[in-house]
Formats: sequence, structure tokens, C-alpha cells
Amino acid sequence: MMSSSDCLVHICCGPCMCGVYPSLGKEKNITGFFYNPNIHPRAEYISRYMAAGFTASYFNFPMISDTAYDPESWARKILSGSTRCAACVTERLMKTAETAREKSFPSFTTTLLLSPYQDHDFIRSEGERIAAFMGIEFVYRDFRKNYAQSLRLSKEMLLYRQKYCGCVFSEAERFSPAGKTPAA
Repeated sequence: MMSSSDCLVHICCGPCMCGVYPSLGKEKNITGFFYNPNIHPRAEYISRYMAAGFTASYFNFPMISDTAYDPESWARKILSGSTRCAACVTERLMKTAETAREKSFPSFTTTLLLSPYQDHDFIRSEGERIAAFMGIEFVYRDFRKNYAQSLRLSKEMLLYRQKYCGCVFSEAERFSPAGKTPAA
């Protein structure tokens, strides 16, 4: 049976969880949730999934996953609506909240809140909107202060550390001289 301190945490990657778990784990009973249909290519997806699993073992918390892998379907969905990053965040928060409610977790959050590169105001407002819709709590914490710790710890743990956000578009931006997706 779940307690009020149980929280389902969306894990984008193992290194980010290294900055979230040490502080959130002091106040919540954490279960990790790996759901990232945006990650491309498949080898990248597998590397991040394995690093998330290793991190769960290292910190000794359970991890569940939705390992449906269909980046083409994800890209079509993302391109049909709002900006891709906002749609991607919303998709992953919604799936986390759905899973939390289905499994009787009273709250959910995401490791995306660690990154200084993410739009925290958007994540917070979307998390709160989805939480209200689902009838559960969104746990907002500004974990950015733990970013340096996550880098240090993930290096010590020899975790796979990715070089881009995850989708085919961010991968293209990584190799573009201007840091923007090249024109099609």
C-alpha cells in the first residue's frame, strides 16, 4: 500500500537522477519511471535505459519502465502540435502522471527539473496542470543547485553521459555549427 510520501519520478537519464535522488530521497519514497520515447537512435535509448537502471541499483530504489520505443511515431506527434520541446515534456509528464495514478502513487515529478537547460516555469505549470487533471500531486523542486553534484557523482559511478537531449532534432543540433537544427 502506498503512503503519502511515495513518489513516482520520471527519469530522463541516470546522471540526472544522481542530482535528484540524494535530496528528494530524504523526504520521499522514490520509485523511478523510465519513459522516453523521444530518444534516438535505439543504441542511445538502450545506453540511457541501462544507466537509469544502474542508478536505481546504486541508490537502491525500484524502477519501472514503459519501454515502448517508436521514435518515428513520437516525432510525428510532436511535429503536429506545439513546439517540440514543450510537447515532449508534456508527453512524458502525462505518461508519468497516468502511471502514477494507475499504480496508486499520490505524487509524481521528473528529473528534468535538474537541468539548467530546461524551462522550469513550463515544467512546473504543466506538471501542476496535469496533476490537477489526474487528481494527484506534482512535486516541484528546483534541483538545479544539485547539477554539479550530479555531474561529479555520475562520473564517479562511470555512468553513460549523453551529449544531447535525446531526440533526432537535438542530435542534429549537436552537430550543427550554429547549434540549431539544419534546414530540411
